[in-house]
Amino acid sequence: MNADVSVRTLRATLPMEEFAQRFSLNIPVEQLCGACPNYGRRWACPPLSPADAITHFSTIEVWVTQITPAQADLPLSEAYPIITEQRAAIEPLMLAREAELHGRAALFTGLCPHCPNQQCARISGAPCRHPELVRPSLEALGFNLSEVTRQLFNIDMLWGRQGRLPRYLTLVGAVCY
Repeated sequence: MNADVSVRTLRATLPMEEFAQRFSLNIPVEQLCGACPNYGRRWACPPLSPADAITHFSTIEVWVTQITPAQADLPLSEAYPIITEQRAAIEPLMLAREAELHGRAALFTGLCPHCPNQQCARISGAPCRHPELVRPSLEALGFNLSEVTRQLFNIDMLWGRQGRLPRYLTLVGAVCY
């Protein structure tokens, strides 16, 4: 990785019904994601199958990871390597928690990293190469992550500007059971 970072991960647990009521965007995901170049081209991206729905679970444990680079004002190009490294550290923990709770949906932030060169099999119409690992993100399921982080953790999601990283990056995932 190109940057030193400090990382803190927080968790909050709440009933799924409450989570869905508070944080659902109530807008068809196709409207939100339809213009994205990954729409329909990655198994973790919409359109998703009914099996990807999470509202049938009774409880959701939300994980927020806040990543603060030691050096301020890094170029935006540093975001992907930082996020990729932190996701690689968090993903096994979330999958272990998923197994422990007999849940199914550990929902991760960002693109699925499991295919070589980010060449998802969905592009060619093939089944997922790693169905045991692929998970849609909460945003791909129509949830407002800015409100999740603000209301549950008092963390505002920040966005890069003028080609520079924000003060911190925020990853949001969840384990549903």
